Amino acid sequence: MGPFGVRSGRRAVVVASAIVMALSVAACSSSSPKSSPSTSSTASAVAVAPSSSAPTAATAASSAASSEAPATAAATSAAAATGSTLNIGVIYPFTGSNADQGAVGMAGCLTGVAQVNAAGGVLNHKLACKPFDTKGDPADAVPAANQMLASSSPVMVIGASDDAVATSPIITAAKIPNFATIGDPHFDNQTNPYFYRLTPSDALQGVALGYYAAKNNFTKAAAVFTSDLGAQTSVPPFRTEYKKLGGTLVSDLTLAPGSTSYRSEVAKVIASHPDAVISEMDPQSAATFWSEYLQLAGKLPVVLGTERTSEGDWITAVDKAVGDKVFDPAFTSIAPYVEFSGPGYDLYKQYLGSLGSQIRDSSQYTGHPYAISDFDAVTITALAMTMAKSTKGSDYNADIPKITAQTAGATVVHTYAEGLTALASGKTIQYVGASGPLVFDQYQSAGRAFAFFLYDAPTKSMLPKTVIPGTALAP
Repeated sequence: MGPFGVRSGRRAVVVASAIVMALSVAACSSSSPKSSPSTSSTASAVAVAPSSSAPTAATAASSAASSEAPATAAATSAAAATGSTLNIGVIYPFTGSNADQGAVGMAGCLTGVAQVNAAGGVLNHKLACKPFDTKGDPADAVPAANQMLASSSPVMVIGASDDAVATSPIITAAKIPNFATIGDPHFDNQTNPYFYRLTPSDALQGVALGYYAAKNNFTKAAAVFTSDLGAQTSVPPFRTEYKKLGGTLVSDLTLAPGSTSYRSEVAKVIASHPDAVISEMDPQSAATFWSEYLQLAGKLPVVLGTERTSEGDWITAVDKAVGDKVFDPAFTSIAPYVEFSGPGYDLYKQYLGSLGSQIRDSSQYTGHPYAISDFDAVTITALAMTMAKSTKGSDYNADIPKITAQTAGATVVHTYAEGLTALASGKTIQYVGASGPLVFDQYQSAGRAFAFFLYDAPTKSMLPKTVIPGTALAP
């Protein structure tokens, strides 16, 4: 699964031209001790909420962009005055069907910034999060990336997800480190030194789906995925792994996202008598499909979804469509694993809860692997800047992998404050934060495990129950 991703037909048509635009712009750009949480530590941060209010954040970003004169981001970052506020660009959809991505990214950024600022900031600078709206469409993502660089001069960028294929060439051409939660297998062997992937490849998630289904005796499953890129990247490896382990797909459907009815497709799945349904759909499509399935069959099968199934907006939409009593036993997911314990995670949860109205319903992000990853990205970057004694991307970028590397004799630190103390003492550190170890491989992807998640009704969230061993997913 491309983290959260949904694309409409129009988006699929324009993706190629958007990538060309991004590459063209990139070419032009390249030539030319723990503190207590405090809401005041995020003075310049933008308030964010789930998708219903995310447009406010995007509008605020757009207004800020139009009021400032364009500048070269890298040059501005290098010349940042002592004591000035440094911006972190958060580039995701804040409007449209994937607006929840923006809320997730801002939750992680704001929480990370709160921790760093409470510990004194970075080299006498405070940090702030600035949102920019891709609208979930590469054609809109390119101007959003350009606007972000011109108006906010970010020292690092979080995002995008599926749109990273369009935005990352622009961002990294300006020599700005870019942390993304994108599962697209095209990034599996990427070599851009300024691009970092915080989440596992969709190819690996597809393998995890097939492995778990087959090993848990779902031998005659149906596959139902929407046609958007974010969903489809998991499908081929899922099919291969599932069949290799003896599973048979009794039905294998690809749906157009956003349809008002899927009754004929639902009927085909029901007629195939699956013992489980392996699936990824956006919230609207899933609510329609599963409500019609319930109407026609009177019950739902076991549904094994991707990480998208664990999202708050997805759970809300589908739970409303089918009801709590039906949702609870039916829906499960395979998603990146985060152990919800340890000093790094405890600090993340502490600061997340301290931000009040800046993050609406913050509890929905306490176990969100992508919000947690974005939190860690802020901490990793701040420590790399400290190590390099510079906030300029071209100066500190080479230190990013060193911050999380497993190095003999390194002092393991779990928070920014701990890292500052160790670095000040001249020690080599390994940051193991809220996500656990995030060791970047030669392609600058962080190794992550997967887990099987079950729905927890009291918290209305998915919680991990079984870790899938990495050896099971090895090529």
